[in-house]
Amino acid sequence: MTSNDPGHINNLSRAQANALKQSWVALIEDIGKETSLSGEHIADSVFGDELFRAICYDNPDVLILRWLRSRKWNVDASVNQIIETLKWRHDWGVQELVANGERAISQEEIATGKTYFMGHDKIGRPVCCIHPKEHVKGKFSSEYSEKLSVLCVETYRKLLQPPIESVTIIFDMAGCERKNMDMHQIKFLVTLLDNYYPDSLGMILVLNFPWIFDKSWLLIKSWLNPTVQQKVRFIHSEAELTEFIDPSVLPKRLYGTQPDFKYIPPSAEDEAIFNIFRADTKGKAIAEAAHRDAVRYYLRVTLQWANGNESRNVLVERKKARKQLKNAFEQLSPYISTRTHYHRAGVIKEPIFQIAYERLLHEKEESSVTFF
Repeated sequence: MTSNDPGHINNLSRAQANALKQSWVALIEDIGKETSLSGEHIADSVFGDELFRAICYDNPDVLILRWLRSRKWNVDASVNQIIETLKWRHDWGVQELVANGERAISQEEIATGKTYFMGHDKIGRPVCCIHPKEHVKGKFSSEYSEKLSVLCVETYRKLLQPPIESVTIIFDMAGCERKNMDMHQIKFLVTLLDNYYPDSLGMILVLNFPWIFDKSWLLIKSWLNPTVQQKVRFIHSEAELTEFIDPSVLPKRLYGTQPDFKYIPPSAEDEAIFNIFRADTKGKAIAEAAHRDAVRYYLRVTLQWANGNESRNVLVERKKARKQLKNAFEQLSPYISTRTHYHRAGVIKEPIFQIAYERLLHEKEESSVTFF
């Protein structure tokens, strides 16, 4: 789906726009009840921080609309699930995972190529390739495998380019045996996408499905909500796959012309960038304060808009606040996230890491100069 489709940010009916406003008001009030803070001051709370870390570079309205669409525009249900998501993110440790990236999981597991992103479909959605054959139940701990799933979802968001808002998943079942069918991990992924990253899926293409797994599929299907079920397509031939994705962007193992996935581990420069930012506690504190200021500004203007002030001045201020929020998050990003395989492969363009790294190196050199 794109931002121009019905029910998305650039194509809202009056009722849908009102639901978005009501969601903002209710969400801010509910976070206030959880934290004993109110209005823009929820920026200083754990849940306020989790919300805007989850938003990342996105337009905040886009994130709220994901829950509204997935909960059929029921404001109460949407806001309740957002609150549950913020609690889950905090309790599960999503911020810590994102901050450490691939260092927090088994790089050997990443290198299996069981899951990776490569290319885009014909609509422009990033393609996530999953090969269950490369997953052997019990080879890696469930904790690491779950972290890999969460990190993949967090990473794909940086692959989205407006107006695209969703991803296409290819499940390649070729060579899959009983030992590869890990129902615990499948259930975790389904729960993850439905509850905590809603409306992220554009399409699910299932290739080379061995019908001996019919009963397994019936169980998995029962876990999927009806909307997601409608997005599943069983692909029976190479030609059928090319209707959705051009072979020029797919790996050879999926009938494409690109080399098969090969993990690029962190380089010496990656480690240097990671370490210098983790050591710069003063810089991180300044970036966090600037981001909180931007969050307060955004919330203040958003509350005016959500409570019925649609004057040109408020609309302009809200647009300005959104830009300030994005810029502040960009400056904070090197302190709270890290480069990944996709940065090293040139797929994700996030120049702030290199720009800020070189600035810190320059500052260190200047501070080490002794004048006589």
